[in-house]
Amino acid sequence: MIECALGTIKPAVLQMVITMTERPILPLPIREISAQRIKGSPSKMPRPRGAAGGRAVQARRFEQEFSRLDQAFQGEDASVALRADPAGIAPERAMVFVSAVPIADLIRVAREAGIEVLAEVDLDEDYDIPADMKVDGSQFANPTLYATMPTEGSLQTLSRLWRAYRRGEKLPDGQTPWRNLFDLLAELRPWGPPDRLTVEAREIIRDRLPFDDEESVRLELEIWPTRNEDRRKRWRREAQARVEAFGGEIIARSMISETDFVYDALLASMPAGAVREMLDNPAAPEGLATLDGLQFILPQTIAQSIPLESEVGDEQAAHKHSDHPAFEFDPDLPARALLLDGTPIAAHPDLNDGVEIEDIHDLVRMSQVRHRRHATSMSSLILRGDLGTDGTPASDSRLLSIPVLVDNESSAVSPDDRLFVDVVHTSLVRAFDGQSPIAPDAFVVNLSIGVMNGHFNGRLSALARLLDWWAYRAGVLFVVSAGNVADVLTVSGINATAFEDATIEKRQELVNEARRAQRHRRTLLAPAEAMNVLTVGAASVSNAALGAASLPTGVLSVHDSETVVPAFSSAAGPGAYRSIKPDVLAVGGRHDVRISSSGGDLNLRVANALPASGLLVAAPPQSAPATRARAWACGTSCAAALTTRSILQSAAALTGPDGAYEGQELPRRDMALLTRALTVHAARWPESALDLRRSQMEAGQHHEHAGAEVLSGYGYGLVNESFMNEAPPKGATLVGLGTVRKDGARIFEMPLPQSMSNDRVHRSLLVTLSWFSPVDVSRARYRLARIEAIAADDGDEPDNEWRLKMKGDAPTTNAIGKGTVWSRRLTHARVLVPSFGADAILPIRVQCSDSSGGGLSPDDDIRFAIAVTLQLAIDTRYDIQTEIENRLRVRQAQ
Repeated sequence: MIECALGTIKPAVLQMVITMTERPILPLPIREISAQRIKGSPSKMPRPRGAAGGRAVQARRFEQEFSRLDQAFQGEDASVALRADPAGIAPERAMVFVSAVPIADLIRVAREAGIEVLAEVDLDEDYDIPADMKVDGSQFANPTLYATMPTEGSLQTLSRLWRAYRRGEKLPDGQTPWRNLFDLLAELRPWGPPDRLTVEAREIIRDRLPFDDEESVRLELEIWPTRNEDRRKRWRREAQARVEAFGGEIIARSMISETDFVYDALLASMPAGAVREMLDNPAAPEGLATLDGLQFILPQTIAQSIPLESEVGDEQAAHKHSDHPAFEFDPDLPARALLLDGTPIAAHPDLNDGVEIEDIHDLVRMSQVRHRRHATSMSSLILRGDLGTDGTPASDSRLLSIPVLVDNESSAVSPDDRLFVDVVHTSLVRAFDGQSPIAPDAFVVNLSIGVMNGHFNGRLSALARLLDWWAYRAGVLFVVSAGNVADVLTVSGINATAFEDATIEKRQELVNEARRAQRHRRTLLAPAEAMNVLTVGAASVSNAALGAASLPTGVLSVHDSETVVPAFSSAAGPGAYRSIKPDVLAVGGRHDVRISSSGGDLNLRVANALPASGLLVAAPPQSAPATRARAWACGTSCAAALTTRSILQSAAALTGPDGAYEGQELPRRDMALLTRALTVHAARWPESALDLRRSQMEAGQHHEHAGAEVLSGYGYGLVNESFMNEAPPKGATLVGLGTVRKDGARIFEMPLPQSMSNDRVHRSLLVTLSWFSPVDVSRARYRLARIEAIAADDGDEPDNEWRLKMKGDAPTTNAIGKGTVWSRRLTHARVLVPSFGADAILPIRVQCSDSSGGGLSPDDDIRFAIAVTLQLAIDTRYDIQTEIENRLRVRQAQ
């Protein structure tokens, strides 16, 4: 709970004071001694069989490729001969191996042979595996592409191994992965034009082409991320020469070369005619798409933030809808949050001294004050919440803004002469690196922006990879909006009149069916698919006490005011590697729609935010510069900003009076992990999510598929901000921090309330873990560290009932095990009676494993946070909070 009072330091400055809560979050004790991971049963997956005819069939299938390789090595200059064949295997040419299933340890043995594995990619389920190479049990089919970079010496080794395999000889010790690969090899070829220039990229580039062939088009050329800088330098020169040969030029470049992260790209400007020819004939021998050193040719990354807000700020709204007085923030407060967006109006009366701007990219001068809507509204929501219903200043924090977008009349977009990945990276370097970082106190970064046309299609964007790397490296929490889908939602087979006449329940049903049918066009917007970030979707909910206002003509509601559903324009998951995304939903204003008929169908488009449905935010003045203008806003941007605000409030509560870390100055990583864990921990599925899961199962869906349907829209649920700051009624929440290594474990000890023993009481247990995993972009299992919690003491088998006669509830263990947040709720189908002694504890074993197949180093320290809530039914006669708190005091006194 936060309250504000006028301070005595400055008469005009409002100070933030944290009051003690009746149900503070408590510290969770951890044992000092580390433990070992308890391993589960080995996989019973059968060994896949290769082609029906064995080696003979594989030898015939790939005879041409290896014969050309053998012939080249019999000549005087193998390297020249190999490179002269554009369709063959050659040194320093990216080669593709496709296997019917992943091959264990292939990356290790390839690197030992001198072959750099640049990418391991799980292919789509519809990849056409040769008919004679089906694995035993279709559920184990998982075609995997390995993009490799061989040298001349490694090609000789590969050729020698192939010859031994073809003759039926036993391969040398440790080389079994090569035999397995040869058995299951479905394709061997160079990385070609269809790989560099994907169908999705071609469609976006073609849509951006001007009619005039002489006009320029901007493309991003991603160089292969090899750690060999000399190769990358040569490939950059070759790419530049090829671009210039078509009358283009290189206008920007980015080179990020770290031990565990490489990004090398060029921003090229090319005549539209040359680009059109490339799209029509990507395989032209001298074309850009046949250049060996390029991994991808992409449309320029255009980051944008389009405010879903009222068309003009209502200058009377400040007085009509809110009586919060104007004030100034204390300029001595630390900036604990960083905003990457456009340029906010720092001098706005609602934000005075609350925002500090660092214009490191020289973009502020390009943004007119009257256009600075989005960053101003995000700053307003982060620092003061919905001004119509809240307005309370954020606790113990100001906001640092680094503009990365240019505000214009309709939106804010990234500068068109720079690579946006480089803009973000440079911002983060200045914020957190070096001797004098400009954001030393910040632990959370708000990124309420998305990439235009950047819908997630299974391939991680460079921007998402960058955020994942920075989160692990710097221990910073990125709060990213899931993205607003601006495309219309088409409801088939109904006209406007029938839709207007339908009941609110029928409208909601039609919208849900349309979203599911068009999900492939409404996926997450980059970088929301990133794994180490907190992705926030919008719930179509207004805080409004303003909600009684009627909707204007042509605007309709698509759900009743009591129902909590994802906003229909909020992009849906899953995220990278089927991880749960969005992580959570937050209030994003109620999303009402405008309707229009199209043939026999109906098109729905989200309406601009209205007094009846939006969130009240600070806005650019429409008249005098000092005017206290405000506007209404809605969307996933708002949801992310409000989540950042909740995170700041939670951090203040953790270190404030009676907090679990009262009076401590926690390191950035610890604060980021704790608040991320608490955000997910405080999320709950609303009744509409439970109804959806129930209806899917009644329709015959397996419970995993039914749960996935819910998770793609709701994530872990709608965040209840109060649960981030205090325990729920009749419950107790505890948090802790720990460090674990590969195959290691740490054990936490949660005191069990004696009053629960031998009593038939309804109860639930929620355990949430949060960590930033190291990542390796070359691996299909990109997340290296997997962390989970089990109920087990040293030497014990895991207690599947968690000493409380409980079992796991949705989401399932399979779903929660794919990201870098693990949150499991335990309940009971029927109330059983647990029995334990007066000093009983629940041992919660947090253990780490390598989820990548060999990428996680045993020397990597993985820091994590844990949150645990034990809650009883609201009508229970006793409260366990005091019991647990007393047990903790006794423990501390010993």
